[in-house]
Amino acid sequence: DDGIEFFGGTVNVKYLSVVFCGDDAIDTDQGYQGKIQFAFVIVDRDGHHGTEMDSKIGKTPRSFPQLYNALFVGSLQNDPNSVSSDDAHPAMMRLRENTGGEFGNIVMVNVKDFGVMQTDCGTETRTHTLPATGKPDYLWFSDKNIISGSGKTSFALYDLRTSCTGFSNALTIDPMLVNIPTNPMGSASFAYDPRPKENSPVFSNVDSFPSDSFWTQVSYKGAFGPDPNDMWMSSYSWLASNDQLAD
Repeated sequence: DDGIEFFGGTVNVKYLSVVFCGDDAIDTDQGYQGKIQFAFVIVDRDGHHGTEMDSKIGKTPRSFPQLYNALFVGSLQNDPNSVSSDDAHPAMMRLRENTGGEFGNIVMVNVKDFGVMQTDCGTETRTHTLPATGKPDYLWFSDKNIISGSGKTSFALYDLRTSCTGFSNALTIDPMLVNIPTNPMGSASFAYDPRPKENSPVFSNVDSFPSDSFWTQVSYKGAFGPDPNDMWMSSYSWLASNDQLAD
């Protein structure tokens, strides 16, 4: 089923590792208005979305997750096969049902079909330009976010359904991570190293952070910096426990 669900409330979280879930990795709904920084997600061949972020059309409070510094790793063999999902539409991230939110310094790799799918839009303002005011009634997705097909050229950045307009751009460059497979599988032995290489583009055009004390000020996109100490999941994640992290 889903990896981590935030249904309502304002809990703030850092350092999430969610890998090889049967359905969606990070699920927000029912007016959740918390902050998330440093999230690492793997969606394998049978998994569904890296995020499913919902609200309820016409209901208050509107969901408004703020997600910065996330790395989503997909599979170029992805064929969603979740028994708990209401559909099998392939996309790395799904935003729907009138949700607002902020999404900056995001990196996606191994995008097979679509980077972001959006359905059931409402009155929220959907934009690549971060509004100065108006929270929670806007949905900002930075056009500096990286959506990479990892060599695959036939994928699309967005799958926007009826009434969902406003998104069109993102960077399609290779983020140049040290060691990430194109078809990750939990049963296979692999030394993952999701840190960026020295000349990676994740160090350029970094989005500014909201002006409150929750956010750790870093100068890169994605969930990890280049230094050994930046591998924050080395002591407690599933990959670490199964000897699938690089030293």
